[in-house]
Amino acid sequence: MWNFEHSVERKADRNFAWQFWTNVNNWPEVDSSVESASLDGPFQSGTKGSTKPRGGEPIHWQLEDVQDGCSAVVMIHLPTAALRCAWRFEDSGIHATRITQRASIEGQKAQEYVSTAAHELEKGIPDGMRKLAETIEHVALGSALGRWLCLF
Repeated sequence: MWNFEHSVERKADRNFAWQFWTNVNNWPEVDSSVESASLDGPFQSGTKGSTKPRGGEPIHWQLEDVQDGCSAVVMIHLPTAALRCAWRFEDSGIHATRITQRASIEGQKAQEYVSTAAHELEKGIPDGMRKLAETIEHVALGSALGRWLCLF
C-alpha cells in the first residue's frame, strides 16, 4: 500500500470552496490536462462519474463517504487494486479553508501501480492542489467584490 497527503490553505469560505470543488464542471478550469468531467447524479456517496484527460480515454470513478460540506472520497477501481483520493475541507480561520487530499493505492496488486504511478502522483498532487486553491480564492474574491459593488 502507498499513501501521500498534501494540504493547501487559501482565503475562501469553506462552503464556497466545497461548492466550487463539487461542481465537476469546474475541474477542467483548474486542470488544463482535463478535457471534461461528469457526474451521473448528485454529489453524494455512490454516485459515479468520469474524467476525460485531453487525448486520453475517460477515467471512471465513484464517490464514497461524502460528508456534505466537509469531505469525500473519489475511488478509482483498477484491476486488482484501487486509487482512493480522500478530500477534506476544513475551516482555518475567518473566511479561510484548509483543503487536504490524501491519495492511497491499495489492493492485491497495489505494488505494481505504486511502482508506475506513485512518483507522478507525488509530483502532480501539490501543483494541482495549489492551482485548485488559487482558483477558488480568485473566484471567491471576485464573487465577494461583485456582491460589494452591487450595494452601490
